[in-house]
This record gives sequence, C-alpha cells and structure tokens, in this order.
Amino acid sequence: MVGRDLSENFYRADTAPDYGEEVVLKVEDVDGLDTIHVSFELHEGEILGIGGLSDCGMHELGRALFGLGNQNKGKVTVLPEGREIRSPLDAIRSKIGYLSKNRDTEALLLNTSIRDNICLPVLSKLSKGGFIRTATEREFAMKWVENLRIKCRDTAQYLSALSGGNKQKVVLAKWMGNDSRIMIMDCPTRGIDIGVKESIYRMMEQMKREKKAVIMISEELPELIGMSDRIMIMRGNLVTKVMDRNPEITEQQLIEYMI
Repeated sequence: MVGRDLSENFYRADTAPDYGEEVVLKVEDVDGLDTIHVSFELHEGEILGIGGLSDCGMHELGRALFGLGNQNKGKVTVLPEGREIRSPLDAIRSKIGYLSKNRDTEALLLNTSIRDNICLPVLSKLSKGGFIRTATEREFAMKWVENLRIKCRDTAQYLSALSGGNKQKVVLAKWMGNDSRIMIMDCPTRGIDIGVKESIYRMMEQMKREKKAVIMISEELPELIGMSDRIMIMRGNLVTKVMDRNPEITEQQLIEYMI
C-alpha cells in the first residue's frame, strides 16, 4: 500500500448494519461460471461486502451481475422496476455501475481523454437533435473532475497519463455522472494510494446516505469488516457464510469460511 498507514478511523464509525428494507436488486441462482449458483438480495442504502480467496468465484459473480460473462441461467432483477439484467446495456439503463478489478483493460479507454471516458454512459442525455457540443461534454466532465478532485491538466488529457488512483476516480465519475443507484465495486482500492482509498470510502458512505446500494468485492479483510453492512463469504463458487456488521468480527473468522 502506497502512503501512510490506514487506521481504523478511515472506516465507518457505526458498528451495526444500517440499511433500508426495500430490495433494489434480487439475484436468483446466478451462474457467473458453470459452477457458480448464488442467490441474495441487496437493499437500499446497503453496502454488501463479498469476500473470499481470489479464485472463489466472486469476481466472476460481479461480472455476471453487470450482464458480462457466461451467465447461462438464473436471474438478476432490478427492483421495483422488475427489469432483468442480461447485458451491460440493461445494467446501464437500470442505473448500475461497475468498477472492474481490471481497471486499465475493462473499465477505461486509456487512449482517449478523461472527457470521453466520463461522458460515455450519458452521451444520449448530453445530445440535442442527435448532436453533442464539445462545450457541453467539457462542462459535464469538468464538474466531475472537480467533485472527485481528479488531478489532471484538463479534461482533454489522455487516461494513460494518470496515476492509478486518478484513473479509479475517473471510473467512479463515469458511473456517478450517470446517477448510478447500484454500484458494483470489484477491488475498488487495489493499487491506489491511501488518500484515494479514503476518498472512495467516503463516497461509499455518501451513497448510503442517498439510499443507493453498493456491492464491494474485496480480498482485503479489514476493508470488508470496516465498510460492510453484511459480509458474504464465498469458497469454491458457493456462499459459505453471511455475517451482519458487528464490531466483534475478526479477520480469522472470515478466513475460516474462505479456506
């Protein structure tokens, strides 16, 4: 980890699960791989942490929830609309954002500008009569550059020139700009400095306050314990344990259900 030590003060201060009763995402027997069969519900204002070893199937599950990968059976349904997610386009239209753990190859277009990346999900909203003014794109992108404090020369700068932390902020800006109400974050703090890590935690808490929901897939145990309302542990492509937020949860307890 780059930078100063991350103390527990960077995590949530509350010690009990705190989210609404309304279900915003229903997952029924989804198979992100041939052998994954996972079911759960996600609630408004909830941070659901999903943890396990790197080959437990959680990363494939995250892709399946966004309509990626080889989802052959099962259902992912956005509520209350009842819209089924079968493709990334379905997910985007349903206000779902996805931060891939493979940031440079799946989440961003490195050889294009910051502006192009941030505006991509909302091009139809920014257009008038089928045309998009460059000034409109620039204004929209700059709003999110300033909101997330992305360090760059200007919005025309290419993504390839940014640090890992600032690239991750661009991914967040892309989905927050689309007003995503469900965010799937796969290893959201991997390879970034401590300051950006803290910023991402604060964004997650802000989403909770706005009654939006977050699925955080992580291999970092302190992160799972410190940020999640519920922790869902996977092993061998199956869910082995679901635990409510509790100050008594230890890393050793989580490991026991992972191995």
